[in-house]
Amino acid sequence: MSVKETDRIDAMGVDEKTNTLVLLVIDPYTWMIQEMDHILTLQKKINNYVGYIEGRGYAEKYPDRQFDGFRIEVAFRYQYSDNCRQVLEAGSQQLRDRGIDFAYSIVTTDE
Repeated sequence: MSVKETDRIDAMGVDEKTNTLVLLVIDPYTWMIQEMDHILTLQKKINNYVGYIEGRGYAEKYPDRQFDGFRIEVAFRYQYSDNCRQVLEAGSQQLRDRGIDFAYSIVTTDE
């Protein structure tokens, strides 16, 4: 799964220390071409995650679980653009206003 599959959850887990449901967006693509399309796809993916949280889509996997919090994390493979960072920062406040924590980082792999 990846950011391009906007209608799917890439990965999901529970932070047991905080009883937080964590939804992960995996973004393995570079930012060299079609930056705006990339940003729009990422926004659509995050919006779908918000709908999943607010619509309690997770209840199928965790039917008897009450979470204390929710977090969306974006794992980038490559350095994101300045425009992307600005969009993410603006969106993070909107997510916090909805009670959803948000984080993003660059994750490197040893290949």
